[in-house]
Amino acid sequence: MANFESHDAVGGTKEMVASLSNVADSDINTAHKLSSVLLNEFNYLHWSRAIIIALGGRSKLGFINGTIKSSEVGLLEYEAWLSKDQLVIFWILNSMECNLAEIFSYSESFLDLWNAIRDMYGNQNNSTRIF
Repeated sequence: MANFESHDAVGGTKEMVASLSNVADSDINTAHKLSSVLLNEFNYLHWSRAIIIALGGRSKLGFINGTIKSSEVGLLEYEAWLSKDQLVIFWILNSMECNLAEIFSYSESFLDLWNAIRDMYGNQNNSTRIF
């Protein structure tokens, strides 16, 4: 497990930095996918549920529900948050079909990415499509 050295630069933040900066080796595996379900134009509901379960299993749901927030740029807490946020972005992009990953690859943060995907595909219903 990789750890960043944490300093108590701002009172009470040492524990937050430590919890954000712990990155398991299995989390860094670049061939790793969060889910066997790849997002396409038609399966957002199924895909998003699989991603929520996978992120919950990795203690990263706070990136979706907003409980893990960015701090000011330049602070040690920001570097720890940015590392985790970019890792989660990487996982999500690897959980999409290539043409969709290209569309969303310029998102600034995971929350921006998640919201953009939801805005584009979240209005789908779960009914069977008739062709």
